[in-house]
Amino acid sequence: MPLGNELLRDQRIRDPIHNLISFFSSSEEDKLLWRLLATFPVQRLRRIKQLGFSEFVYPGATHTRFAHVLGAMQMARRMLDAFEKAYIFKGNAEHAKMRKATIAAALLHDIGHGPYSHVFEEISSSLNIDEEHEAITRKIVEETEIKDILEQQGIIDEVVKFFSEEPGYSPYTTIISSQMDCDRLDFLARDRYHTGIQSSAIDLAWLFDSLRIEEVPIDPIKGQKEFSFVVLEKGIGSAEEFVISYMKMYKEVYFHKTTRAVQHVVRDCLREFVTSNADSEIAKSQKIFRYFLEKGSRDLDNYLQLDDTSIIHALHSISEGKFGSATSLAKRYFSRDLYKCLELPASNSGAVKSNLAMKFVDALKNEKIDFVPDVIPAKSYKQYAVMEKNFLKNILIKKDGEPQSLGEVSNIVKSLGEKSARLYFKSDDDRSKAIELLKKCQSA
Repeated sequence: MPLGNELLRDQRIRDPIHNLISFFSSSEEDKLLWRLLATFPVQRLRRIKQLGFSEFVYPGATHTRFAHVLGAMQMARRMLDAFEKAYIFKGNAEHAKMRKATIAAALLHDIGHGPYSHVFEEISSSLNIDEEHEAITRKIVEETEIKDILEQQGIIDEVVKFFSEEPGYSPYTTIISSQMDCDRLDFLARDRYHTGIQSSAIDLAWLFDSLRIEEVPIDPIKGQKEFSFVVLEKGIGSAEEFVISYMKMYKEVYFHKTTRAVQHVVRDCLREFVTSNADSEIAKSQKIFRYFLEKGSRDLDNYLQLDDTSIIHALHSISEGKFGSATSLAKRYFSRDLYKCLELPASNSGAVKSNLAMKFVDALKNEKIDFVPDVIPAKSYKQYAVMEKNFLKNILIKKDGEPQSLGEVSNIVKSLGEKSARLYFKSDDDRSKAIELLKKCQSA
């Protein structure tokens, strides 16, 4: 349906994860959401892919961050509905206000993302441009048309707080920022659907039926508590499904070796061009290069003009010019001639063999073989004790009247998690030489 500023009649959006997402003209909440959907910052997300370059591996993974934030909004609605039925929230005026603020925050949570999010952030970081997308999200909420819409509803402060305060200060924060928030629950289901991954389904209905929000002791001695999701004991299986799904998607999709190879090629191409060709006409004429090169071009209006097409257009321009290695890398991107991956050996426990890795890296440097390191952080769901400040990062299970870490009650979760490290080489020949060096290091 075409979007307008006002919801003059009932509207429905068909979604592959949530089926019909409805907006009723008789609902003040739905009118608010429809107006937010129509804003430029939210509509911009139609031009930013949710999974970046994952379509190089999974051709169906072309869905957008717009689809995801719409889904996160609906997931937040479903969670709130479930909690209201379980009488976790009281149906008073304060709840009605916080419900609107929570769903609005769910819809707005990704508006600060740049084009091809992670590549853009990596290039920015390498050029000492430090603004993270979370900070830009707050700025967009506070400085664009979105602010006026939220102020009219009297919820601007409540929405901003979701993006500026640490989670745990309110029962509503668990829906926006927690281990099982509306963001994670939607992107796991959505990314699984669009990549075609057949395993790792999550039983959302049973999970929601098992979820509660409680004040959890984080320092029993001082009597300090914070709000957190707590899963009833009957929902342990659903919580395990969630963890397994997250880790499987992390390994097979989010950090797939080929997707990472594409990111490295694009990042190196753009960074090489920016650092070596700052005076070229292309660098001066395209907004994405001006953003990287000119501090004055990093205002919010210019940032919101950047989307995935900015990067693709930049790559086309570089590939058609004569910019040395940057042009070579751009051509490699369009012909899918990517860096070559070599996974470093791991021990039986799944940990990288650190001594071997150090010896191997030293050997590569001695032989002057260029490589790009890619250390994949562990996703092992470390369990934190009650007195640790990160206790609420656990998925908590209500057992014997006490909130306990999922890792304490689930042998499945205890056994999960590994850390891997990869090196990428710029040619098959370099990779072949590296393999021979690795063999020598292993036998030494």
